[in-house]
Amino acid sequence: GARPPTRDGEGAEPAAWRLVRWISDHALSLAGWGYVLMTLIIGFDVLARRLLGFSTEATAELTGYLLAIGMTLGLAGTLFDRAHVRIDVLVQRLPLRWRVWLHLFALAALLVVAGFMGFGAVSLALDSAQLGATDLSALRTPLVVPQGLWAGGFVLLVLAVLAIGARSLAQLAAGRAEGVDRSLSARTYEDEAQETLEAVARKPS
Repeated sequence: GARPPTRDGEGAEPAAWRLVRWISDHALSLAGWGYVLMTLIIGFDVLARRLLGFSTEATAELTGYLLAIGMTLGLAGTLFDRAHVRIDVLVQRLPLRWRVWLHLFALAALLVVAGFMGFGAVSLALDSAQLGATDLSALRTPLVVPQGLWAGGFVLLVLAVLAIGARSLAQLAAGRAEGVDRSLSARTYEDEAQETLEAVARKPS
């Protein structure tokens, strides 16, 4: 859905940034619905075993796929929301000029890790497609399907890091170091409170 304007007060964001964020937000929602579906599958299998005397025999495989896919699809949206766990007690005590460059260094390190994971995941999915590999369950699911969706989450994370990095460098070049700090630092309780107030204000009466 639509997001409120950034608190940096810097106007419209670059089109590429908005597109990647829009995709990331919807991927995050899709990950959430995948976990809901996973819960329903497990609940049905438990009830079927207890009350009907049979099992789907594919619950472990399906829920495993949904768990892995949901994990990667949620990475980019979580990055945009600054909701990944960070330990930056010392960073926040440094002067602004140092904080900004450390934020950018952390983003670059994330790009390396995400790129490595994305490359491996895409390669695995392509190998499964070439070999026609399937899982060992009764469904005989082509592995390229869950592996491809899983890899897609890593690719989206790479795009998110690139979009955020490009935006941050543009802010820095324009002399808006404080905006870079606000957009890349960990969330604070003030951010949580402000987001709650904005959500209440947007709620239809």
